[in-house]
Amino acid sequence: MNKFFTSSFLITVIFIFLVTEVYSQNFFENGEIGVSLSGAGRVRIYKDSTNAPRQIERSSILVGTGPNSVFGYNQDANNDDPVTLIPNPQFSDFELYGSANNSWSSLPPDVLNKINIYGWLTGGYIVAKFNIINREQTNINAVIGMEIIARINGSYGLESIKWLSQEKTISIYREGDSSFVGYKLLSSPLTSLSIIDWYSGYDTVDPDLWGWLTSNTIDTLFDSGGDGAVTIFSQDAVNIAAGDSSEIWVGISVGDDESEMISNMVIAEAKYNLITNIDENSTAVPSAYELKQNYPNPFNPSTKIQFAVPQTEFVSLKIYDVLGNEVSTLMHQELSTGSYEIQFNARLLSSGVYFYQLITGNYSETKKMNLIK
Repeated sequence: MNKFFTSSFLITVIFIFLVTEVYSQNFFENGEIGVSLSGAGRVRIYKDSTNAPRQIERSSILVGTGPNSVFGYNQDANNDDPVTLIPNPQFSDFELYGSANNSWSSLPPDVLNKINIYGWLTGGYIVAKFNIINREQTNINAVIGMEIIARINGSYGLESIKWLSQEKTISIYREGDSSFVGYKLLSSPLTSLSIIDWYSGYDTVDPDLWGWLTSNTIDTLFDSGGDGAVTIFSQDAVNIAAGDSSEIWVGISVGDDESEMISNMVIAEAKYNLITNIDENSTAVPSAYELKQNYPNPFNPSTKIQFAVPQTEFVSLKIYDVLGNEVSTLMHQELSTGSYEIQFNARLLSSGVYFYQLITGNYSETKKMNLIK
């Protein structure tokens, strides 16, 4: 084998190894916040960097369909797609992706949880998207939420959890420590917030998890014991058709004090609005549902979609290919009465015909669009 070939081969192998090593990592940090994601869907939060003490030991998704059917991290979740640091992310400076299914237990509900975590070069905040796919054969009425176990400055216990009603934010801190962590449900109103003292096995009893998910009450202040607290929040139930999905978006921020944490959360919410790119076009109240033809059409690579809803309700806008496969969820959240515009960027898709569908509780319409590259 000649030396040139050998050297080229070795350089190629080293390059592939380095690229794989970089993009298979499960964390990012920017000097103000750090985040890591496990294959089963555990999100850990650090202040400053991932070398600093943890502030949140675990935050993870809960999906409940009944007292005996709650998908959770410890009892059900197993790695599906490996955790990857996305190269050249579209919406942010950093993006982690991974997914988890229920194959660890094979217990209902049969769901797939796809996770994208977005971060930026500066700022003590991240935005997390959780896309819950129904893999059951029938529709499910799913209550989706999250459980949080704090570890303020690297230690458990004696932390406080406070509901900031004006900011719609959960504040987690320990008196005397200069570390505050906030969680905010960005895509829907938070309807239940239950806080308990941690105990071994709390997350293995589905009826208990279901009760906390569906309490329909807000615990406003909780001072934990020596083992720390478990915080569980959720939104109203959403009906997800077989093979369909529903998204929830969560903002997470840190700060030296509560004021800084809140300021960072405001920026996180602004980033969420930019990512989802939902603009209210007019203050006029529409009298009927309407889904307009996208413009421009044909398009490359982005286009705008306008629609109107005459009442406050949950609205879903999704993109499908010609085979009926869902390729993007542009929106799945509650909107107030109004006319809206959302931008769809198809830079990762191939040329072809696509369909966009608007669905509410009382209305459904589908239109066709053409992507030409």
